Amino acid sequence: MANSKSKTAILVDKFNALTRPMLTSFHLPNHYHFTVKPLPLNVPGEGVYLVNPYNGHDHFEGRTRITALSPAEQAKIIVPLLLESFVTRFDTPGPIYEMHKVRTAWAPWSWSTTDATLALAVSARLRALGVRSELHKVLVSDFDQVQTAEAQWQRWKRDFESVANPALDEGRSNVDKKCATCGFTPSLDQGLQRCGRCKRISYCSRDCQKADWRQHKVRCNAPAT
Repeated sequence: MANSKSKTAILVDKFNALTRPMLTSFHLPNHYHFTVKPLPLNVPGEGVYLVNPYNGHDHFEGRTRITALSPAEQAKIIVPLLLESFVTRFDTPGPIYEMHKVRTAWAPWSWSTTDATLALAVSARLRALGVRSELHKVLVSDFDQVQTAEAQWQRWKRDFESVANPALDEGRSNVDKKCATCGFTPSLDQGLQRCGRCKRISYCSRDCQKADWRQHKVRCNAPAT
């Protein structure tokens, strides 16, 4: 593992250093609604869909399994995906129209999701990871925010379907993988390392492997040959 520090911890450090404007460049709320959505076209996997319901700026992050998990386990996966979205500036190297006066990555002023139970779980995970205190509270999106976000999702989905080619699916093997300690999920350019002994569990860093070893060693057995 090239980096000894948890990839989620690295994201937290970077996210906490971001500017956090209250308003967008057009004086609209810098607020993001997020929810878990399946990839269209029956492509395996789910991700986190974020949208500012006041200006339509949206983004889809990740490819993993989320909804079948408990709220706490969902939050463990969702939080790194949220942080990565903002830290990487939504994977957009050029200007972003809705925030054209902000040339660098930014954090939201506030955020919300559709489900109260999930909002509490994500809030707890944000606190546990040491994310900036101003964003510990995840709100529950109101009716108008949800309706606007859903309409925007349908547009995003249509755009995806118009360009996607499921036959050229390079990321399928990553869908069921995650760091056993911090919940970081892999991508084509950021992989995980399997336990060298049992080969059944994966980690994003040496720190995460060390943190989990006390529990994992009880059930860590070399695969039968």
